[in-house]
Amino acid sequence: MTTRHDVSAVPSQGAYLARRCPVRAQNDALLPSEAAPPDPFAERLIARGVAFQADIVAEILRLHPGAVAVEEAAGAMRAAQTETALAARASPIVSARLPEDATGRRVGTPDLLVSATGGGYRAIDIKGHQALELSEGRATELEGLCVGLDALTLEAAVRDPDLAARHREDDVLQLAHYQRMLEAAGLAAEGPRYGGIIGTERRVVWYDLDRPAWRTPSSTGKTKLRTAMERYDFEFDFRLDILAVAARHRVDPAVRPLVVPVRCGECPSCPWDAHCRSVLEAGAGDVSLLPRIGWTQWKVHRDHGVTDRAALAGLGWRTACAVATGVDLAGLRAVAAGRPPAAPLLDLADAWRRSQDLERLQQMDIATVGDLLALDEATAAYSGSNLASLPEQIDQARAALSGRPVYRRRGVSAVAVPRADIEVDVDMESSEVGVYLWGNLLTERIQGRPPRSEYIPFVTWEQLTPEGEAANSLSFWRWLMATRARARGQGLSFRAYCYNAGAENQYLRRLGLSAGLAGEIADFITSGEWVDLLRVWDAQLITGAGSGLKAVAPLVGFHWEVDDPGGADSMVRYDAAAAGDARAQQWLLDYNRGDVQATLALREWMDSATVPGVEELEPPAGPTGRPG
Repeated sequence: MTTRHDVSAVPSQGAYLARRCPVRAQNDALLPSEAAPPDPFAERLIARGVAFQADIVAEILRLHPGAVAVEEAAGAMRAAQTETALAARASPIVSARLPEDATGRRVGTPDLLVSATGGGYRAIDIKGHQALELSEGRATELEGLCVGLDALTLEAAVRDPDLAARHREDDVLQLAHYQRMLEAAGLAAEGPRYGGIIGTERRVVWYDLDRPAWRTPSSTGKTKLRTAMERYDFEFDFRLDILAVAARHRVDPAVRPLVVPVRCGECPSCPWDAHCRSVLEAGAGDVSLLPRIGWTQWKVHRDHGVTDRAALAGLGWRTACAVATGVDLAGLRAVAAGRPPAAPLLDLADAWRRSQDLERLQQMDIATVGDLLALDEATAAYSGSNLASLPEQIDQARAALSGRPVYRRRGVSAVAVPRADIEVDVDMESSEVGVYLWGNLLTERIQGRPPRSEYIPFVTWEQLTPEGEAANSLSFWRWLMATRARARGQGLSFRAYCYNAGAENQYLRRLGLSAGLAGEIADFITSGEWVDLLRVWDAQLITGAGSGLKAVAPLVGFHWEVDDPGGADSMVRYDAAAAGDARAQQWLLDYNRGDVQATLALREWMDSATVPGVEELEPPAGPTGRPG
C-alpha cells in the first residue's frame, strides 16, 4: 500500500503497531479521555509472558554456548552490541536491537535472531501461548514445520504430520515487521521468507511469510488471499497514515481523524473501550454492535449510508434476500423502469442477459415488473456488495431494538433441543499450557423418577505438564465413556453437551493422539451423542447481540453464583489455585459448575419456552401489500 499522507514526522514504530486496532492506535495518539489502567488479566499476560520468555532464553543459552545475549541497556548501547554480534556472525542472538529503518518508520527487537545456511538471519519470537494444534488431515503445506530448541534453524526443521501451525495474525504480523527490518538493513536470509514462533510446546514453529493465507477485502469489493507480508504492509502503512493525520488534528482540530470506532474483538481488553463504547452506543447504536458484523461489513453499510442499527433495521428483508442470492437488483430495476407494472419479469430477458437472475426472482415470487419495482430501493442498492448475510443482519438489528430478549429465526416453527435419559453437560477450563479441569453435570431424567443432577469435576492443581494434563483428561474420558456404557446397558439414551465445542474438541483430539484413542474420540465427537448447544441455539434463535454462554444464559433467567464470571478472571485465579490457594480453587470449581448448570438451564428453557418469531418485527406492508 502506498501511504496517502506524509509520515516523515511520525516517530519510528515497533511491531505492535500493525497488530493493534486502528482506532486504538489513533486514541493512543489523541488521548480523547482518560485511559483505563491495565486489568489484572492483562497484567497477568504480561508477567507470564516475561517469565516464559526468560525461561526459554535460559534454556537456549544453555543449549547454545555460542549464543550472544544483548544486555538490557539504552537503545544506542543495545544497537552497538547487536552490531558487534552481527559482525561476528553470532547465532543465536538474544534480544537483538535491529538497526532503525528510518524510511519505513520501523524499530524492533526480536527475541531471537538465528543465522541461515546461505547467509543472513531470520527472526524468532517467544510467545506464552500454544503455537501448534492438531492438523486433522489438513494439506501438507499446513503441517507444523518444527524444530527443537537445540537446533532452532529453519534448515533443521521438519514437518509434523500430526500438528499444524496455529496461524495467529498477531504473531505473523510481528514476524513480518522484523522481516522488513532485516531486509532494510541487508541482514535478511536469502530465499523464502520465514519467521519462527516458540510457543508453550517449547519448539520453534516456522511460518512461511509469503504463503497466501489471509483473506482480506480487495478494491473490487470481493476478497483476496494475501500473504503475511502483504497483510503486514497494508496494516502498518495504514496506521502510519492514522498517526500522521492524528498529529495534524492536534494542531488543527478542523482536520478530521482518519478512523472512527468500530466494535471488534480487541475492544474488551482495550484501555479505550469505555470511550469507544459511549460513541458506539449513542442513539440507535452502531451496526458493529450486532453479531458478526466486522469492519468489512461495517464499511459496506457505511458506504450505503447505513450508520446505525435503526437504519439497518429499516431495510427491506425481502429485498435483502434477493440481494443475498447475487441478483443485480439495482441494474435490473434500471432496465425495468418505464415498463408496464403488469409485464412479466421474464419479458426483460431480451435486455437482461443474466437469465439466472430472472429465474431466481421468479422462485422468490417476484414475477412482474411491478413486483420488482416495489422492492426497497435502498436495500437494492446493496447489489454487488457480496453481503450474503444482509437478511440476517436486518433481523439482528430489529431484534436488538425490539425490547424483547429472544426470537425464533425465520423458518423455525418451534424451538427444539435434543434430550436424553442420561445427560452430561461438559465444560473445560484451561491455561496457556493446557486443560486442568473437566467439569461435568450428570443429570438423570429417567421416567418415573424425579430428575437428579450431580456435579463431577476432574481437576489437577499440580503445576501443569503435558503428562499431567493427559492423565487428568484420560480420567475424565474414561468416566464419560463408562457413564455412556452404563446408560446403554440399562436401555437408556445418552447425550453429552458442550457450549461452543471447538476448544473441547481440540483438546479431546489431542488426548486421542497421546493416548492412542484417536479413532474412539473422533467417533464420539462426530456422533449425535455429542451436542454443541451453541449450534443448536444459533440455528434456531436470534437476540440481536452475542450468543456466548455468558450473554444468553441470563436471558433465560440463569445467574452464576460467583461474582463477575468470565474466562479472563478464571485465568487470573488459576495462578493462585495452582500455587495452592484453596479459595481460588473453590472459586474455579464454583465458576465451572455454573457453566455446566447454565447449559442445562438453556436446554430446559428451550424445551418449554414460547418464543415469538422474528418475522413479527416485519414493518408494515407497502403499496403492493408485500413488505420490501
